Amino acid sequence: MADLKPIYLVCGDDDAKIDSWRSRLRRRAEDELGPGGLETFDARAAGPEPVAAALAELTFATGTRYLVAEDVCAWKAGELPPLIAALSQMPPETVLVLIARGKAPKGLVKAAESAGGEVREYAAPKPWELPKWAVARARELGLLLDLDAAKLLVAIVGSGQQRLSREIEKLSIALHPEVTARAEHVEQLAAGETAPKVYDLADALVTGDLEATMQLAEDLTAQDERPSRFVYPIVGRLREVHRASELLDAGVAEKDMAREMKAPPWRVKKVVALARRADRESLERGLCGFADLELDVRGGGTLDEATAVSLTLARSAG
Repeated sequence: MADLKPIYLVCGDDDAKIDSWRSRLRRRAEDELGPGGLETFDARAAGPEPVAAALAELTFATGTRYLVAEDVCAWKAGELPPLIAALSQMPPETVLVLIARGKAPKGLVKAAESAGGEVREYAAPKPWELPKWAVARARELGLLLDLDAAKLLVAIVGSGQQRLSREIEKLSIALHPEVTARAEHVEQLAAGETAPKVYDLADALVTGDLEATMQLAEDLTAQDERPSRFVYPIVGRLREVHRASELLDAGVAEKDMAREMKAPPWRVKKVVALARRADRESLERGLCGFADLELDVRGGGTLDEATAVSLTLARSAG
């Protein structure tokens, strides 16, 4: 058992990493001991006494014994002494994993470390780090998700890592045997309740429909959407329509647009229709405005996120 500590306190708000850690533990326990090899306790259903009692049990089983207690943040400080005492006398050939979703109770942190255990803290990525996280998660599944596709996925699905992970798994299955996922794949395949409205908002903005832009933004915000979440689809649409406008002005025929824009024909057809209705200067003003907004959202501005996004939408569509 030299490669394992007697106690692991796994904590933080990165649910995906914590779930992955727990899955690896379960696989190890079942590989060594068979089905049911991992003894599981739910801290939301009972206090720490059953865990302490299990550690004190005599067992004649051979091999390493594995126990996991889920959601130990549910335990109150006054309930911990029996478990803390048990942790100071961990039986040999035993591994206990305590999982805390969020900040771990201080008493357990100290007790785990004092008993020769290890604290593993996993902080969730910041909102602007999620696309890179999605790229890395896709790579683990053998899928090459480009950064633009990852940004769009976050915009459609939201910031929940578990849901993002599920959508990446679905993309991987849907695209098999292909191993590359691009933005058009995400747009076609990713499931998000607010996705249609996000794209309606982007289309309203590029065509200068101020009333529809602000109403759709208000509707999305009322659904508890972070205002910055629908920025990426808007910027993507602005760039596409601006590029199509440039090509139209240069005399490029619509039938040649897909090749020039390196995009599928079904997508180009809609973008060209928007470009014919859009004002080129307004598109450029919008692109500049959203570039400034990105700095504001990341902490470089004085306005709160909702106000900064609303002002940028109004200036870009007006």
